[in-house]
Amino acid sequence: MWRIIAAALVMTAAARADNWPRFFGENGSGIATGQKLPSPIDAKEHVRWKVPTPGAGNGSPVLWGERLYLQTAGTAGSGRAMVCMSSTTGKVIWETKLSGDKAPIHAKNSLASSTPAVDSARVVGIFWDGKAMELASFDLEGKQQWKTPLGPHKSQHGCGHSPVLHGGKVFVNNDQDDSASLLAFDAETGKKAWEQPRRAFRACYSTPLLRQGKAGTELVVISTAGPAAYEPASGKLLWEHNWKFTANPLRTVASPVLAGDLVLASSGDGKGDRHLVAVRPAQGSSAELAWENTKAFPYVPTLIFDKGRLLGVTDKGLLLVHDAASGKELASRRLGAGFSASPLLVDGVLIAVDEKGSLSCLGTGEGYPLLGKTELGEAVIATPAVGNGGLFIRTAGHVICLGRKDKS
Repeated sequence: MWRIIAAALVMTAAARADNWPRFFGENGSGIATGQKLPSPIDAKEHVRWKVPTPGAGNGSPVLWGERLYLQTAGTAGSGRAMVCMSSTTGKVIWETKLSGDKAPIHAKNSLASSTPAVDSARVVGIFWDGKAMELASFDLEGKQQWKTPLGPHKSQHGCGHSPVLHGGKVFVNNDQDDSASLLAFDAETGKKAWEQPRRAFRACYSTPLLRQGKAGTELVVISTAGPAAYEPASGKLLWEHNWKFTANPLRTVASPVLAGDLVLASSGDGKGDRHLVAVRPAQGSSAELAWENTKAFPYVPTLIFDKGRLLGVTDKGLLLVHDAASGKELASRRLGAGFSASPLLVDGVLIAVDEKGSLSCLGTGEGYPLLGKTELGEAVIATPAVGNGGLFIRTAGHVICLGRKDKS
């Protein structure tokens, strides 16, 4: 019984005040509480610190206690690194370097677009050297614990996969143009625990999450093949939904979303095609389609589920609010330029940063009022992190911490 309770606690919607352990926070929810950020945030008045990024990249930062972690590439494309910074000062504590070279990428991608995962014992990251990927683990002082090759990477857009740490394992959704598999590795040794092949279409970049199903904890993954769940310990397939597209199969960049008893998966492409499915996992190996939408939802930014609603921003700069159970639109309006970074919900305030660096704070009550907008002055592709009363934003050239300077 205690294990079930513990698993449920791991998958709560709100991140702990001191940690932001993976892409999009605790279990990929995008939600944090107990932060006491100023509202609205002012990019000049509320700067705790601002430092040049020690390298280039679009990967999001993660946080464990008073340490911030992110991956970088050399500004000229040579070399890769895992970097640890003080979350209170921005000072680099350590930097562990790996090899890497230039390679073709999408205009909005980078050579270091992966987001690390961190826990109390290690930080792990997926590194792409321009040809092949590898999964590497470091202790919290920067010493490399192990390194496991993941093989060649093939995608017209470059790499951007992010790992998940849970239950003594590291999970990787290794989805590429000509191959796809879900992988699990022992977190202590880096040895492969299991591998499950998946149907390959176009490279997908969504990050898995954990769900508490009727039979126990499930590892949920989405890609062009469709949403599915696996047993974390063994890799056994628990349920799946075969995604049916009316035209060309679309790729997933946004991560899955848990909305009550529904699992949501959104997809798209550069031409503007969009398709979201909301499925309801059932007993057995299938998941029924609850509703779908082929127009409104974002391609790259991940949605947030809060109090029965789906909150999000789109690649074209719109704010969206929908009823999660039915998909009915509740609100839609222009918010900014296009968004690549996913929005965050922090103590009931929706925070969204567009690609030009405009940061908006919105209330989540009636009308979703704009509380304030401020300019960072630099482009933003990476999704911010939250913790210790700070909002950590990776811009094109800096890492910035915004928050109350007195931390009160």
